[in-house]
Amino acid sequence: MKRTQLFLVILLSLIVVQYVPSDSLAVIPVVEDGDMLSFGYTLTANALTVETYTEANPRKTRVFESSFTPPGLFNALLSMPLGTSKKVDVPPEEGFLHTDPNHAELAGLTLYYTNLKVFEINGLFYTDLPTSGTEPGSFGFYAIRVGLGLVGAAAFVGLVYGGYRLYPKVFGKKCAICKTLAVGSCTKCGRKFCERCYSNGCPYCKARTLRRFKSSS
Repeated sequence: MKRTQLFLVILLSLIVVQYVPSDSLAVIPVVEDGDMLSFGYTLTANALTVETYTEANPRKTRVFESSFTPPGLFNALLSMPLGTSKKVDVPPEEGFLHTDPNHAELAGLTLYYTNLKVFEINGLFYTDLPTSGTEPGSFGFYAIRVGLGLVGAAAFVGLVYGGYRLYPKVFGKKCAICKTLAVGSCTKCGRKFCERCYSNGCPYCKARTLRRFKSSS
């Protein structure tokens, strides 16, 4: 493989590495139907705080799609990774019913869940998960992302520069006459020509010197 082609391949590889998800090497449990959960949240409806569960005082229950209320909260919990948190707005049609024994007064209202976080799934706490020092929010995580970002930016700049200066074919420089691949540009007018069309000099400015593109070898 030519040196310039190898250089471009390496740069493209670095750009691809930049976009590999940071969590692709870790396996984190997610909530499934029937799991025993410990989770927390703050529920607000009609501008009033209805209930709050925290890590010190969590809500513990087994979640079944057929019986869990409100359905909108079940949908938000389903597939939620252990240890993650988010904010969820549950519309009235996915909220409580008038027949709910504990929250009938919330029927027909939009429910706002903030700080919804799963602390435990089937006995496994989020603090029990193995850590590598590169989890989201950690110094290592941001150091890697910034480093890869700089590498990606440098790779992009290097790719453009390498293509423009070392490998003209990447940009498809065409002959001004026949539109085939050009081999150089006229030193006087700057137009690009192939070998055949410049054999008798520049047909535009009559110059006789062709500045050839640098070889990719």
